Amino acid sequence: MHVRDDYGLSIAEADAHQALAAHRAGDLPPVALIRVPAPPRDAWADLARAGFVRKPSWLSWRAPTPCSVDDYAARLTRKARQDLRRAIDRAAGADVRIEVHQTLSGDQLDPFLALYENRVNGMRFGFSFAGSMRAGMIDNPTTFGVFAYEKGKLVGGCLCREYPQDNSVWLLFSAVEPRWREHSLGRVIYLHAFEETRRRGWPEVTMGNDPNLYGHVAKPGLFLFKTRLGFEPVPAKPIGRAPAGDCADLLLSVEALTTPVVVLGYADDDSHDAVSAPRLTTHVYGAGPEVDVDRYTTRTVRTVSRVDLPTPTAPTSV
Repeated sequence: MHVRDDYGLSIAEADAHQALAAHRAGDLPPVALIRVPAPPRDAWADLARAGFVRKPSWLSWRAPTPCSVDDYAARLTRKARQDLRRAIDRAAGADVRIEVHQTLSGDQLDPFLALYENRVNGMRFGFSFAGSMRAGMIDNPTTFGVFAYEKGKLVGGCLCREYPQDNSVWLLFSAVEPRWREHSLGRVIYLHAFEETRRRGWPEVTMGNDPNLYGHVAKPGLFLFKTRLGFEPVPAKPIGRAPAGDCADLLLSVEALTTPVVVLGYADDDSHDAVSAPRLTTHVYGAGPEVDVDRYTTRTVRTVSRVDLPTPTAPTSV
């Protein structure tokens, strides 16, 4: 097995034969997670019996581009609609100005990156993915920014990019000052991003791709946040350099993670990355009895299970 550190999480990667042999022998390495990349179909049943969850490695959160604010609001729960209306009213009452920059100069981009990196630095496993893409976003006609200003100061924003090969616009990175995050300013920023997506003629909008392990780099709250915004998770496609593909994970410990840990696995053998609309189900780890795991479902992901971590198996005697 190859053991690596993935942003503070110890992961052992192995092929299906190695992983299953180690599991049967009770000889698993002292890591948080065992991962089998691209598990072969003839090993799916054995991996499932051993507690592995076969899943898309990355999730893409997608929604049809709204035709209007009312069209978008109609997709939301009653509480989410109320939150949206309050956010619009608060921003208008505080004279917050929303600007859409069709392309981005360094002077426009850098204040947002500073805001984004300040938020990332406060995260346990934070990493500035946006900063690493700075050069490719400047003066790029496929990239635009939606920024919110209060008295001339940037207080929130979202970086967006057209992906013609995906027939959509991706909302890649967003950040809002803590004071305005409490007032859901991000929802108002997204409305303007939706409007610009519609103006550019793209039929779908995507809230970026997340690694399919909520509780690590992406937190479980992000799952709930994107669901409340009316987006649905699907297996990520291999667009550009965006990672995709399937794996099978056996989670051994949540000690290094934020609980509850949320993973979306394939629901049955007929669901996999080659299927146009594979069925997914939610697995929730480390959730105490006070946690309502049903919150981690969506309109299309309707099933959820509370999963106990595996009990260590004693090595077999020879």
